[in-house]
Amino acid sequence: MAKKTTSLTFRDIVLGAEAAVIRAALDARIKIDALILERQAAYEKIAALETQVATVVGEAGVYPFPAPPLPVAGFDARPVKKSAPGAPAADSDDEESEPDETSAKS
Repeated sequence: MAKKTTSLTFRDIVLGAEAAVIRAALDARIKIDALILERQAAYEKIAALETQVATVVGEAGVYPFPAPPLPVAGFDARPVKKSAPGAPAADSDDEESEPDETSAKS
């Protein structure tokens, strides 16, 4: 039978100070620490694979790695838009940009 999880707040842990709550918080922290170690190992493997690709290509930073297929915590999940070579950057084209709210208020 699966153990029901309860959300713990700082107040529950400090003010309640029940042994069961403290034990649950410790168990959660141990699980989180293990997951963080697993995440670190995954990033190290990705870095090693990217280094191997750079070795095959012969120069670091030349191969255009695609954006991650899944959102990664702490990073922008939107794929990077690449413009065609020789095309002007979208930021420099003022005609297509929306007016700034601050300039509309003046």
